[in-house]
Amino acid sequence: PLIDSIAPAVLRRSLEGLFLVLMAAVLFSVMIASISVLFGSQDLEFLLSQPTGSGKIFGMKVGELFLNAAGLPLLFTIPFLLGLGRALEAPSLYYVVSLLAAVALYALPVTLGALLALLFIRFSPAGRVREVATAVSIVAAAAALLALRSLRPEQLLDLNLADAEVFERFLTTFASLDLGWLPPAWASSASWAASTGELSPALLLLLSLGAAGLVLTGWLARVAYRNGWVRSLDSSPAGRARSGRSVAPWWETLLVRRFGQVGAILVKDMRSFGRDVQQWSQLLVLVALAGVYFVSLAAIPVPTQQFRDAMGALNIAFMGFIAAGVGLRIAYPAVSLEGQAFWLQQVRPVRMRDLVIAKFLFVLPIMVLLGATLGIAAVRLLDLSPLLASASLFAALAASVALSGLAVGIGAAQPRFAFTNPNELAMTPGALTYMGMALSYAAVVTVLLARPAWNSISNQAGAGYWATPEGLLILGAILLLTALATALPLINGARRLARFEA
Repeated sequence: PLIDSIAPAVLRRSLEGLFLVLMAAVLFSVMIASISVLFGSQDLEFLLSQPTGSGKIFGMKVGELFLNAAGLPLLFTIPFLLGLGRALEAPSLYYVVSLLAAVALYALPVTLGALLALLFIRFSPAGRVREVATAVSIVAAAAALLALRSLRPEQLLDLNLADAEVFERFLTTFASLDLGWLPPAWASSASWAASTGELSPALLLLLSLGAAGLVLTGWLARVAYRNGWVRSLDSSPAGRARSGRSVAPWWETLLVRRFGQVGAILVKDMRSFGRDVQQWSQLLVLVALAGVYFVSLAAIPVPTQQFRDAMGALNIAFMGFIAAGVGLRIAYPAVSLEGQAFWLQQVRPVRMRDLVIAKFLFVLPIMVLLGATLGIAAVRLLDLSPLLASASLFAALAASVALSGLAVGIGAAQPRFAFTNPNELAMTPGALTYMGMALSYAAVVTVLLARPAWNSISNQAGAGYWATPEGLLILGAILLLTALATALPLINGARRLARFEA
């Protein structure tokens, strides 16, 4: 009986929740975008040399920043607003007001992110602005993601939906959540009032704050450029005092002496990895991904050992899918990250085979560490039987090796050295080819391990299963598949890279 009276409040709380989540997404991305678009844009000096007022130019840059950071969240919001208006049979005023409210709402995190970026530019060490901003953004986003996941929101649905009183009590509690002091509630109030043909004071407040924030952002960017604060973006980091002649670290010398050209390329890649924020920041994403994975596994109810083993069998495929996604970001771009400087490798006495092997050896420890961590976590958190535990860890390690070779090999066979952003590499035809083959590998391994998984679930075999002819045959098949998935792409990639012409 209470559903009709609760429904409007539930819809309003849902709209506020959507606004809040997307505002957070804008805030976490806008800090880095501000540095690239508003303060460190390569065309800024050219534009300022034109017979156009600097205020207009920075106004256009603020518009570009808004589209860059808030354009996609705004596109996600529009269908929800249209559907809500259709369901409420709202007048035309609603659609205008709700869109204006969403634009003004997302202008607030754009302003806040740009101001934070300006603080980084003003007070971060010279030449380290992008590194600091990226680290802060990723750590904040990862912490927020882990905090949200640790709350286990799925518990909200752990109720008896057949009990009308319990269900109505849950909806009543949800509808009573008050976010009136937050901007998402202002946008929701403005939209809700417009659905009945009225204008809410919250709309005027939101539009005023949004417009003032964007104007303030453009003015401060103009002041920062005029006062020379943005020079800290391109300035060289302060050098450290050195006594005596420079000596390479012992591990670099060891790699070069032990592996020759391969070792020298490894040393170069390790240094580039530490200096390029777009590379090492991926590790922070991996840490957050692993944290979410662990929390999610721990949240799965496991009433019986058979259920634990069944979840462990399915988890073999999940680990392969996760490793494939990580390889797309870490391993696949390894060769293409040589960029426009690849011609130096071509004119040097460097064999492309050594280059490809070095790239493989560089990404392999990262992938193996991730695979081992996921495999061990599955064993510990799901409390798998010995047979499933060994199968899970073996499958994770095999996938780490195979997908590293597959990603590096395909990336070498279809390199893209001319790119403006490394993220573009994840959407190339070669990347799609890699993902298709990687998911196929994970699926085949899961099918091969289905037999021992069933034996474990039905209590027909223990850890000694791997010593039986059937167990040895399955292990041999997975090892052969892993070897082929690793070696063949690397060989093909080295051959095609040797014939590459820009």
